[in-house]
Amino acid sequence: MPSSSPSVAAPSGALHPKRSALKFLCGFLVGLVLAGGSGGAWVLHLLWQQLPTVDHLADYDPMRPLRIFARDGSLLAEFGEERREVVPIGDIPLHVRQALLAIEDARFYEHGAVDFTGLARAALRNVVSGEHAQGASTITMQVARVFFLSRVKTYSRKLMEILLAYKLEATYSKDKILELYMNQIYLGERAYGFAAAASVYFDKTLDELTVAEAAMLAGLPKAPSAYNPVVNRERATVRQQYILQRMHALSYLDTAAYDAASAEVLTLRTQTRSIDPAAAFAVGQARKTVVAHFGDDAYALGLDVVTTLSVADQRAATQALRAGLLRAQEAQGYAGPEAWVAARVPAGHRREVRAALAPFPDSGELRTALVREASPAQGITAVLRDGTGVQIPRSRLSAGARAALSPTASPGRRIAPGAVIRVVADARQQWRLAQLPGMEGALVSLDADTGEILALAGGFDHALNQFDHAVQALRQPGSTFKPFIFSAALEKGYAPGTLVDDAQRVVTPAARGRAAWSPRNYGGNYEGFISARRGLVRSKNMVAVNLMEAAGVQYVQQFAARFGFDPALNPPRLPLALGAGAVTPLQLTQAYAVFANGGTLVQPRLIRSVSKRGGAVLYAADGPSPRATVVSERNAFVLDSLLRDVVEHGTGRRAKALGRPDVAGKTGTSNDARDVWFAGYSSGVVSVVWMGYDQPRSLGRQTGGTLALPVWTEYMAVAVQGRQPVLRTMPLDLMRFGDDYLYPEYVFGTCVDDRTDFVQSPFECGLTGRRPPAEGALDFG
Repeated sequence: MPSSSPSVAAPSGALHPKRSALKFLCGFLVGLVLAGGSGGAWVLHLLWQQLPTVDHLADYDPMRPLRIFARDGSLLAEFGEERREVVPIGDIPLHVRQALLAIEDARFYEHGAVDFTGLARAALRNVVSGEHAQGASTITMQVARVFFLSRVKTYSRKLMEILLAYKLEATYSKDKILELYMNQIYLGERAYGFAAAASVYFDKTLDELTVAEAAMLAGLPKAPSAYNPVVNRERATVRQQYILQRMHALSYLDTAAYDAASAEVLTLRTQTRSIDPAAAFAVGQARKTVVAHFGDDAYALGLDVVTTLSVADQRAATQALRAGLLRAQEAQGYAGPEAWVAARVPAGHRREVRAALAPFPDSGELRTALVREASPAQGITAVLRDGTGVQIPRSRLSAGARAALSPTASPGRRIAPGAVIRVVADARQQWRLAQLPGMEGALVSLDADTGEILALAGGFDHALNQFDHAVQALRQPGSTFKPFIFSAALEKGYAPGTLVDDAQRVVTPAARGRAAWSPRNYGGNYEGFISARRGLVRSKNMVAVNLMEAAGVQYVQQFAARFGFDPALNPPRLPLALGAGAVTPLQLTQAYAVFANGGTLVQPRLIRSVSKRGGAVLYAADGPSPRATVVSERNAFVLDSLLRDVVEHGTGRRAKALGRPDVAGKTGTSNDARDVWFAGYSSGVVSVVWMGYDQPRSLGRQTGGTLALPVWTEYMAVAVQGRQPVLRTMPLDLMRFGDDYLYPEYVFGTCVDDRTDFVQSPFECGLTGRRPPAEGALDFG
């Protein structure tokens, strides 16, 4: 029988080939995992070593804006890239913190730096969607991103965010991390942090916020632009209501509180501009002063600047000046459209309308409009930049505006479709045609005793023209300079009763290279010899020139410099008597304060204090402003009596409308009416108004009494409220002579030798002095 092959038995302990491969694979995978883990740990170690330091957050001191306040604490302006207010966690109300946690990280105080449950859920959704849509960032992770990382959604950034979160939680408490977040996070409208947002959106401090308002703010961190209640009220409200539901579900709110918060109608702050338009010129001067001292750091140090400005006075000044400039422009007739849009914009195309009107911003009550239809019979149909329709019938148009509707009107003046015009609504919300004034103006107001600036308006609209005419404009003061001629003449021996010739004459004869100068009175009226007092009351040019020549041109110029005028800009020539030099409205206000306060030149002051927000006072204006006595009390008393007569009987009679017994002032109209002024005071407030064109040209038949004085009176009616009239007592070193005042030494001392044909002393002069006055003529008060 055939033999069979013997079977070969497997060696004892040998593995099956499949099992060997499986074992190899498992070992390889384990090794790979271990190697990957080791490598990953090494990478994490390297990344941890590269993480930025977080220790500096313990002394968190972010950039905080420069804020400028009125004297009563009202915020007037804020300068800086960021609106920010840093508040300690203990001062942030609980309901504000709960509103944020309800929507951003409800388990913030329970989990560590990372909420792994939320992270896994977000990762799963990202894998399913194929996008990096879900972040599941905890508050700590958001702090890491806000302070150290970008907002770009990548896995590498997320890893750095997680590592930084662990580092933060190893360094700071949960409360500190939440404090950092709530003070740093951007919430729209340039507001960083919840305290700034509370002010910007609701004009409230954090402790004044309601639950409903807190929930509205808590919805902003995710997308400040999308959930901005100013821009998208409906979307912001939907998110706010969801946050309130979350607060209720988390037992932060009981049912009654939830129902009340859900039903609350929120009122947003109506004014969120960084500068109060009424105070723009004044705060601009304050800002320049602070920056000159602190440099550009002033915009980041969190400085609070308290000014001397009165809110009521400042707003009254701006309103009165704007109204006066608009009246002056209207009196000149309609000048024509502001511009023309080349391509006709179809009705209903709001975006195109906004684009067409973008170069022409509104100015206060003056709204820019685009004409759609215009005809002499029907009037004007126009549209505002927001799409609001405007109808101005022919009956509400001036004669000049109706003429501009005619097809035969000149191209520059014609109102036709495509024209850019200005309109304003009256008290009954009826529209009328308006226009920006071609001229500019300024109003400055000081406390005569302290020098504190109560109001400063440097032009019609700071947004359209930033040149501050109150401080920067050097203009001819015209007849407002005459009181300084009379003040100098008093010290030279002349008196209000001195007779001065008011007849036209050639004052400066013709010479080589120079024409003869023969000044004229306004209106061409001449009265012969009249008292110096009457000459000032009637603003007689010839009297001022003759009195200056008699007192001495050089002397008068140097005397006037005591009042703060620059001698280089007011040269010693006879035309200076008519205000042919150059002064700023602020300088003239300071000078008139000398007569108002009894002879003292007080340095104008705009800033009361500068302090770091919540910290040390860096500057405080202790005591009165720097001052110097520049004329005697009796000199100021006499000039005050002269300026009161100007109001009572002369060119300033319109100022009597103020209804105060101490009103004093002087009109001014420069050569060819290029500048018009009124300078005056009452009840301790001294104010000056100037109006004119930036490029000097004639204002026509206008004077300081017709243009500037009404503005002054309108403003002063507000400024003197609550103040008592200033009642003066005649100084002991002054005497009455007849119906006027006189220095006693001019009666009993040396005679003034006039030696002129155009000035006559009230006394006769002899070798032994003056002839004694008639009995009863002297009165020492």
